[in-house]
Amino acid sequence: MSIVIPGIEVELVAGTELPPLDKGLISYKHLARWCAAQQNWDKVHYNQDYVRNFSGDRDLHINGAIKAQSLVQFLSSSFANLGWVWRMDTNFLSIDFAEEHLAIHGEIEDVIEVAPYVAVRVGYRIHNSDQAADNTKGTGIVLLDPDGRLLTEIDESGLPNDMDVDTSIRDVGDRVPDNFHELIGKPLDVIESVIPVDLSRLRLMADAVMNVSPWHYHPEKAAESPFGGVVAMPLYPLHGLESWPDTKPFDPDPEALGREGVTDVGRPNPTRFGMSPVGILNGGNFVQIHSLVRPGETIAAESVLAGAVFRTDHPAGPGVFIDTLNRFRTTSGRALITERQVMGYRVVEE
Repeated sequence: MSIVIPGIEVELVAGTELPPLDKGLISYKHLARWCAAQQNWDKVHYNQDYVRNFSGDRDLHINGAIKAQSLVQFLSSSFANLGWVWRMDTNFLSIDFAEEHLAIHGEIEDVIEVAPYVAVRVGYRIHNSDQAADNTKGTGIVLLDPDGRLLTEIDESGLPNDMDVDTSIRDVGDRVPDNFHELIGKPLDVIESVIPVDLSRLRLMADAVMNVSPWHYHPEKAAESPFGGVVAMPLYPLHGLESWPDTKPFDPDPEALGREGVTDVGRPNPTRFGMSPVGILNGGNFVQIHSLVRPGETIAAESVLAGAVFRTDHPAGPGVFIDTLNRFRTTSGRALITERQVMGYRVVEE
């Protein structure tokens, strides 16, 4: 039996195909704009010589983060932008390269009444038409108000605990270097942003993701919204930490990754573990969105090493894959995001 919610035209029943979101060609210009908005200086996203000479890949990588932002966009638009994108479990299975075309497809897998919400579980995939492959797959949960009201905040206290992000600390697997064993369960980073969330950064982020609601960057239009003012995009806290100038200098070594210049948590530079910077990849992330941050608020975050295994079955090749458990909050203490991030450090033959 399907559930009917005012304002939502798609049939809320398992098996319903959702309208696809075509992101089109992701060009070199798109990647440059996203790197600036995200403040991500990993050279695999903008330096072709580095990618070809050191990483052994044929072209620049499309950022996993911009694909994750686009998935939120897809999940929200699928339900008339009335729902709360609460959970996302995303696996980046292989690399999408610059100048390739991406489109997001999805299907409702389950509809559950979890008072006071209707929870819709969606299976999604990002199709790369140039590779004729789905290089990204996952599932998301969107919470809906049964009366069709837009959710501007949620109360998680009555939601099933088994739907939460896995926050366990796992054993370190065989063939993993000793450095990982020594750090398991310990904080890798604790960062408090030195600059509050500002409209300029929100506008840059919206430009990079493309076709984002003005509620996420435009004060006048957002004032007329149910939020009563600007709110950042749901995944913004992952990229919203700021350091003072010159505190994250770049390494001049031609083989340096560029990540040493990035202010974030949960995506550590492999050199921190005594591994080569060549061959890093984003394996996926598992996200729970508790609340939205607003301009003027300041973000703080902590990252803990939550697992490490050596894998030989990844399409990109063998390597050490780590889990980090990352918690983002406002400096006033309100929870924003809980994330379990997977990073892969490939073994690259010299």
